Parts: sequence; structure tokens; C-alpha cells
Amino acid sequence: MYIISEIFPQHSGDLHKAKRMINYSFLAGASAVKFQLLQNNMFSKDGFDRSYGELTFSQLKDLVNYSNDIGITPFATAFTEETLDWCVKLNLKYLKIPARMHTENPKLVSSILKLNIPTFISIRPSEIDKVNIEKKNDRIFLSCISNYPTLLSDVVIPNFEKSIFDGVSDHSLGISVAIKSCSLGGKYLEKHFTINKNLQKETEKGHLGSMDYNDLVLLKKLTDEINQIGNKPKKIK
Repeated sequence: MYIISEIFPQHSGDLHKAKRMINYSFLAGASAVKFQLLQNNMFSKDGFDRSYGELTFSQLKDLVNYSNDIGITPFATAFTEETLDWCVKLNLKYLKIPARMHTENPKLVSSILKLNIPTFISIRPSEIDKVNIEKKNDRIFLSCISNYPTLLSDVVIPNFEKSIFDGVSDHSLGISVAIKSCSLGGKYLEKHFTINKNLQKETEKGHLGSMDYNDLVLLKKLTDEINQIGNKPKKIK
């Protein structure tokens, strides 16, 4: 299973902490790390200041270089044309379209898709009929379990064989949804990462639904084992 460790906003605006989180994610077995490129308190309609978590281009470049140096794939979610340009300049391997962007900024969705860069596309199951994006090899669709956090009783895991979904963007409590998704054929997982789940902040709601280092180690172990079930090697003829 390709595991994406979402670093932001659980880094609390501390780039040294972000690098620790990247390193822990790598050591625990994540395939990639992702950053959110928020600008100008754009999602702070509740009145809380979240500007401390915003990155400049040079800061993003520093985190990207650090990730590449230790051997884990970095990429980012751009929320503006400017930050999308940052991703292109840094030659990031992937881009990301979050579930909220389909209704809030469809123009940017179009700009991202026109680049023909491999892109993870999150869609809420309830909105699947409203999103008209053609399935292509460079588009990886994730079923978005979107509440922060989501109770297990509220989770809907898609049929990976019959739907467009390739995996899940998971904000549920614990790692059971990720493990069940893998067992049902999900190939990709995006989940927030935290060093401490007890850091419960109004401006960082990702902590409760996050995986920590021990969760990620166990998740990597179990998903690797699940993928080996019935996977017999081919005989040489």
C-alpha cells in the first residue's frame, strides 16, 4: 500500500518539527509526505488565526530538499495558482486536488489537470456524481473520509473493484479503516501524521484522526502482509 503521510498542519508552524515528522514518517515506512500550501488565512472563516502554518516558497523548497535527501517522496496541495506554480518549479512528482476544491475552486482544478502531472484526486463519496473528471492513468482517485475526526461508524469504504477509487484519504480514528481498505483492494492511503495525538488544537484538528510513529510502523507491517496473501511467485518455464 502506498502510504502518504500528511505533515500539515500538525507541525504547528515549526519547520524543525516538520522535518522530524518527515524523518519519522520515512523511518516508519511511509512512501511519501505531503504539505498543504495555505495562504492568507484562506480557511479561517471561524476567526482563528492559522497563518502560522503557512509556507513561503523558500521554506517549501527546504522541506522538499530535506525529504529528497533522506529518500522519501515529497509533494503538496496547492490552493492557489501561485502555489501551484511553486510545485511545478520544484518538479514535484505528484499534485493533489482536495475534496473541497471541486466546489470552491473548480478553475484551479482545471489548471492542475491540464499539467498532466500524476495527481491524487480526493472526492467525498456523497459527491461522486457531481464531479466530472475522466479516469486516466495519471489520476489517482481517493475516497475522502472528511470529518476531523470521523467516527468509525460513519465511515463508508468504497468498492475498489467497481468504483473509480484507488484508495482513501482517511481522517478517521485509528488505523482500522486503512487496514480494511487495504484488505478490500485499496492501493493508496493518505492520512495525517502527528508526533503527539494529545495536541488537540482548534486550528489543528488533524491530530485526533492522525497516525503516530507506532501506528505507521504497524500499518506498514500489516498492509505489506495483506498484500502478500495468496501472492505466489511465478515459476520459470
